[in-house]
Amino acid sequence: MARIIIVDDDVEIAEHTSAILKTKGHETTLVHTTENVAALLIQNKPDLLILDVMFPDNPVAGFDLARQIRRHREINDLPILLLTGVNQEFPMGFSDADIDTDWMPIQHFIEKPFKSNDLLKSVSKLLATPRKK
Repeated sequence: MARIIIVDDDVEIAEHTSAILKTKGHETTLVHTTENVAALLIQNKPDLLILDVMFPDNPVAGFDLARQIRRHREINDLPILLLTGVNQEFPMGFSDADIDTDWMPIQHFIEKPFKSNDLLKSVSKLLATPRKK
């Protein structure tokens, strides 16, 4: 099926997300920091990135990484699913309505905690969407 990289500092959530995706035959790689992820993505060329927002060293690291990815020609069309609990920490009401090419350049947003079915539907939809160069 698809190759998916999950970037989340919460090891349990990353492993849980991976286990759900593996039930559908997807291959997953888990990363627990945003450091050097762009290089990893360029090297491995996954089909999808599942990305958290908040990391211990930077509460907006996921947003920063998404913007960094869009600046790299080799991976700027990579679909990004933001899987985050940012709204629990900062009650700003982030949602798909906030997606834009400059500030939050992702394809979809799912709030933690999430339902397995919602994750699988979102992943299927993003993988079925043709990538644009």
